[in-house]
Amino acid sequence: HPPGTSEAGWGVLPAYQGRGIGKAALAELIRRARTDGRWGEIHAWPSVTNEASNALCRALGFRHVGVADLVFRGHELRCNDWVLPTGR
Repeated sequence: HPPGTSEAGWGVLPAYQGRGIGKAALAELIRRARTDGRWGEIHAWPSVTNEASNALCRALGFRHVGVADLVFRGHELRCNDWVLPTGR
């Protein structure tokens, strides 16, 4: 992704998934980014097969703008590109 791009990423340990922890944390990050005013658009690139993370993006108002092939930890992943403006 381009330099200066703001990215949100998350992970919740399996024992704690399904409790709303990821959603609450991402909502707080978005709130702080909007208050701070320096973030611009926030991107998230979950794997196209990660249904929970893609649902989280939808639920918190991210807009799906495409699909991208990205390298993560030495592996190429097919990811959805989600973007959320924060008001910068």
